[in-house]
Amino acid sequence: MSKNPKVEEIRIDPQIEKFFGGVIYTYTSEQAEQDGFLFDVDQLIKAKKIVPSGEIQKFPIKYITTNLLENGYWTDRCKERGVKVENAGKADSCQSCPTWIIFANSGKGTLPCKEKTLNLPNVLDLLTAALRIFSKKIKDDWFVDGLVELPSGKKQKVYIAQNETGRYTLMLPEDY
Repeated sequence: MSKNPKVEEIRIDPQIEKFFGGVIYTYTSEQAEQDGFLFDVDQLIKAKKIVPSGEIQKFPIKYITTNLLENGYWTDRCKERGVKVENAGKADSCQSCPTWIIFANSGKGTLPCKEKTLNLPNVLDLLTAALRIFSKKIKDDWFVDGLVELPSGKKQKVYIAQNETGRYTLMLPEDY
């Protein structure tokens, strides 16, 4: 993830500019997705991994922070195959891993032995719990919080806040 997010510069009225110093910076959800801070739930819908009733745009959760997903919602492919970090790329299972092959053929160097994929059952549980929390949101409010159970069994407070798309981002409190 990038430590220096991209920002857009917006010029404002000269009077306001004088008061605020001239520049207001924005960081969009799309930029945060490109930087690896947000995961777009629509990818799961388009891949038919989850099927909401109605149109994609009506599914309220648009993004999940990758920080939240780090709490048991990824599967480490190399760990599943029993590959140690020092053997990454040398082990037979790496040579047959479709992700490894695609990456190796891309010319981008070697793939670290931490290639992750989503653990779909866990993500679906998370989205189900988030929708229960979301259903308790006051009609025109832009924010709601509640507790979800992480794959570890630990209870975790999460926030669901409206973003600039008009839909919502599911996150940990420290991501807000």
